[in-house]
Amino acid sequence: MSHRLVTITFIFATLLLCTILFTRSSPHFSTSLSLQNHAAVFSNDPHLNSRLAHAEKLWKRSIKAREEMAQVVGYDAKFPDGYMNPFNVWDFARPSFFCPHDLERVGSISDGGKIICGMSRYEKECPGPSSDSNKARELIVYSFGVSDDSSFEAELLQRTNARIWGYDGTVDKWAQQVPEFIWSRAKFQKAMIGKVSDSKARPPVFSIQDLMKINGHSYVDLIKMDIEGAEFDALTSLIESVKEQRKNGNATLPFGQLLVEMHLKKAPEGVTVPNDLRSWLKWWYSLEAMGLRPVSNEDNWIGDRVYGMPRFMEVRLMSI
Repeated sequence: MSHRLVTITFIFATLLLCTILFTRSSPHFSTSLSLQNHAAVFSNDPHLNSRLAHAEKLWKRSIKAREEMAQVVGYDAKFPDGYMNPFNVWDFARPSFFCPHDLERVGSISDGGKIICGMSRYEKECPGPSSDSNKARELIVYSFGVSDDSSFEAELLQRTNARIWGYDGTVDKWAQQVPEFIWSRAKFQKAMIGKVSDSKARPPVFSIQDLMKINGHSYVDLIKMDIEGAEFDALTSLIESVKEQRKNGNATLPFGQLLVEMHLKKAPEGVTVPNDLRSWLKWWYSLEAMGLRPVSNEDNWIGDRVYGMPRFMEVRLMSI
């Protein structure tokens, strides 16, 4: 009897071990992990849920304050410069949530660097440097708008096992901070980001959702976006796509964190930019309705100096 019990126990333990090893190596396991909430994937902190619940209370309180501000200043002032005193346009999008991890600037101290929520968590869960031989989980990153500074992407590649897809219609390749030997981990295409894809355009235009399909991604850990006003159309298009696909389910955006520079300026040809307070608030509310929460922001003084007004703002939003 005891011999039979030992045999049965051994067989059960062997099957359990094989199951664990299989799920850890299976691509289906990786996909299901990446579809989880960003905060849950990158933390085993037992106090995380309570901090997030408190942050959500603060965010809900800010919505009421936002409505009161709109009542004070009205909706008919010239946009955006007519909203300066007592509230400017960015007061309606103040960071009212807080990052449950650390906030750290990654990349250069100038315009090319970006502040990330939870960089230490990325380093812990996806330790670098990035390499095809690195067995750690990959940090999937999309970089929209590269220009002449790739210090952000270069530091991510050094500190995490990042795999980056970059797009910019104004340059031909990464800036010098991302050397050619690492291009297998940082793919670049000369292309624009927009509301609707047009592969025949020169340079071609892609929507975010179409790029994710092309690249085979159901989830992106981190999106950096600096696309000179096209961010409004691109994100609206993504939201509409997600809602259409998940009519009967929980509609949340398929990324963990968004670092976006917003540009309230004259719309480029074929692009829609909010032109009054109502359309600006409607767009901002659409982000929050999809589970995005603002955790920090900073003025782009270089751009603001051109207009003499606070027209540009870099905002960090995390998906909850």
